[in-house]
Amino acid sequence: MENERRNDTHQNIRVVLPPRPERKAKGKPEPEAVQGENQPVRVTIPPHPSRRTASPQQTMTPPASSIMPPVASVTAPRGARAERSFEQLAQLAPSVVMITVHDYSGEAFAGGSGIMIGSKGYILTNNHVLEDGSFFSVRIENDEQTYRTKEIIKYNQVLDLAVIRIDRALDPLPIYHGPQLSRGQKVVAIGSPLGYFNSVSDGIISGIRVLDDVQMIQYTAPGAPGSSGGALLNMYGEVIGIVSASSRGSQGINWAVGYEFINMFVQGFVT
Repeated sequence: MENERRNDTHQNIRVVLPPRPERKAKGKPEPEAVQGENQPVRVTIPPHPSRRTASPQQTMTPPASSIMPPVASVTAPRGARAERSFEQLAQLAPSVVMITVHDYSGEAFAGGSGIMIGSKGYILTNNHVLEDGSFFSVRIENDEQTYRTKEIIKYNQVLDLAVIRIDRALDPLPIYHGPQLSRGQKVVAIGSPLGYFNSVSDGIISGIRVLDDVQMIQYTAPGAPGSSGGALLNMYGEVIGIVSASSRGSQGINWAVGYEFINMFVQGFVT
């Protein structure tokens, strides 16, 4: 039996349904098949009014068996924090600098590292890195120029922190603001130990200790002279500490001034 609905603006779609098998009655013999019965039933379904008829240029729809079910797309909101791989964290090295300390005659006699904290040339380092220096030269990754400066903008001997400035626009690292750090937390250190420019190492936080009335982060990432002033990062690429010291005669016991003191010290410089 054929039922058709006509639509002047859309082509009809025909769906052929297979014949439905006859049910057997209990205790009754099966009737003989009559010619013309059990023929396919043709039903015409009009197209949905909200759907457009595909143009000849459109690609044909693949068989239903090859179509994957739709998957919801999840996009992180702009500015959302996301953990990074070690390789991605290493790409932040251009925001860490190497500092060479010169005496009054211009001879280099010491060195360390520093962290870009402000776009207008501000660099955070350890106060002890700058001690007895007449001027300082700053080397930046992917920049052939060396920047010389005498500007010590601010320093604190108790916290062992200092800010210098160079005449160059910088790409600063974000400083962590959040809950207290945890033992076992993964960290990455970036600095220039023994003058090996922007070396990257990883470790964990071993503990939070108070040394000389200053709360310090104890961590295991390797370091050496020249690492001082470098960045200690969490896995989100945020500065949680500034590398400050290592324990003599021991391995894996290193110290960093924590982010709480850093945030207080650099107010007005972070841009």
